[in-house]
Amino acid sequence: MLSKSLFDGKKLYGNLGDYPFTAESLFRIGLALCTYLVIKGEEKPTLGVNVLNFATMSLAVGFMAGGGDVVVGEGNVSVIHREEENALIFEGLDEIDLKKIESILFSRYHIPRKRGKEVGKLWIQENKL
Repeated sequence: MLSKSLFDGKKLYGNLGDYPFTAESLFRIGLALCTYLVIKGEEKPTLGVNVLNFATMSLAVGFMAGGGDVVVGEGNVSVIHREEENALIFEGLDEIDLKKIESILFSRYHIPRKRGKEVGKLWIQENKL
C-alpha cells in the first residue's frame, strides 16, 4: 500500500500544532531541506521566508541546524506561509526536489546537524541575529 505524499505539489498543508505543522515536524522538514540543498551542491544554502511566525520559524530553526542561513526576503529557496490556506508554499524547488527531500526526511538514516559556528544564522533587514 502506498502512503500519501507529505507535499501536495509544491505546498504543505496543515493546521498549526497538528501534524505536519508541529514544531518538531517542521524542524525536521527544514533540516531535510537544508541537507538536500547541500547534497545538491549549494555551499551555504539560504532560505527566504515571507513572514516570521510559528510555521516559518519552526522550519527555519531546522534549516539553520543544517547549516543554512535564513533571510526574511529571498533565498536559494523561498517559503511563503499563506495563513488563509493553512499552507507553506515552496518556491525555487521542483516537485521532484520535494520528493527527494521527503525521501531524506523518512529515511532510516540520521540527518546530520551542524555544531558551533557552523549553525546557520537568521537575517532580518540585513542584520544578523
